[in-house]
Amino acid sequence: MATGISTKRIEYVDALRGFVMLLVVFHHVGDCWGIIGLNVSIHEYLLQVIIPTFFFISGFVLFNGKVTWNASYIIGFFRKKIPVLLLAPFLFFVLYIHGESIIAQFFDHFKQRYWFTFVLFDFLVFYAIIRFCTRKWWSDLVLIALGVFLYFINHSIIYNSIPIPEQIKGLLSVKGWNYFVFFALGTLARKYFIIFEKWLKNSYILAAFVLFFFLVNCFSESVIDDNSALCLPLSVSAVMIVFALFHNNQGWFRKEKVLGRSLQFVGRRTLDVYLIHIFLLPYNLENFTVFKEHPIPVIEAATSLVIAGIIVVFSLVVSNIIRLSPFLAHWLFGAKPSSK
Repeated sequence: MATGISTKRIEYVDALRGFVMLLVVFHHVGDCWGIIGLNVSIHEYLLQVIIPTFFFISGFVLFNGKVTWNASYIIGFFRKKIPVLLLAPFLFFVLYIHGESIIAQFFDHFKQRYWFTFVLFDFLVFYAIIRFCTRKWWSDLVLIALGVFLYFINHSIIYNSIPIPEQIKGLLSVKGWNYFVFFALGTLARKYFIIFEKWLKNSYILAAFVLFFFLVNCFSESVIDDNSALCLPLSVSAVMIVFALFHNNQGWFRKEKVLGRSLQFVGRRTLDVYLIHIFLLPYNLENFTVFKEHPIPVIEAATSLVIAGIIVVFSLVVSNIIRLSPFLAHWLFGAKPSSK
C-alpha cells in the first residue's frame, strides 16, 4: 500500500487544523450574538464546512499504513486516547457548568459544546472495530457503508423512530454520528493520497465542487439543513474546497511565513483551544441586538472574527501556563512526557 505521503506532521495540514479551529471559535462567538438560526449571518453556512472538515482532518491524520489494528495495538492506542478524549473533556465540562446538574447536561447531545471529543472517541472505536475485524481491501467499503448509514439515521424521521431512550442517545451524542462519513473519507483520502491529490489538482473537479456549493446555497430559499438530501454533497464539496485551498497553496502555510507559523501553532494546540475557549466566550453579546434588528453580515463576521482571534490568543496563553506542568500537559492535552 503506497499512500504517497509521509507519516510525519504535514505543515499545511497543521495550518488547516488551526484555521478550522479558528472557525469553530468564530462560530461560537456568532452563537453568543444570538443570531444563529435567524438566517441573518454566514454562520449557518459555515456549519456545512467546519465540523465536516474537522472530522475529515481527524481521519486523515489518524491513518497510518504501517499500523496493524491488532488487539495489542488497540489496547495501547485507547490507553492514550481515553485521558485526552474522555477524562480531560469531562473535567473541563464539570468545571464549566459549575453548579448545574452534571448528569442532565452530560446526557445532552451537545454537552455544553464539549461533544466533539466524545463523538471523536466513538468514531475511533468504530474505526478500530472495523479495521480489527476486516483487514482486507473491502474494509474500506465497510467504513463508507457505516458512514452513510450513520449519516442517514440522523434524519429526523428515522432518528425519532429508533427505539432507544433519548437519554441514552444523548449520552452517546448520537446526533453527532452523522459526521462519521467525513472521518471515514479522511482516512481513505490519506490511504489513497496519490489519487486524492490528483483530484485536488484537477481544475475541472474543483470547479464542479465550487459551482455546486455556491450555486446551491445562493439559489436555495433558506440554509440547507441536516434533513436535506443536499446536505451531504454540500459538505463533501466544502471539505474538498477547503482542503484543496491549503494543499494547492502550501507555500502560504510554511513555517517561514507568519501566517503559516501562526496557524500551525494553533493547529498543534487544537485540543487546548477547544477545551479552554468555551470559558472565554462573551455570552453578554446577546445584549447587543444590532445584528438581529439590522443584519449586517459582513460587519458582524469581521467583528466576530476579531473576537474569535482574541479568544484563541488567550486560550493559548492559558494553555502555555497549564503546560508548565508536564503532568497536566500530558494528562489534559496528550503532550508526550519529556525524556530526561
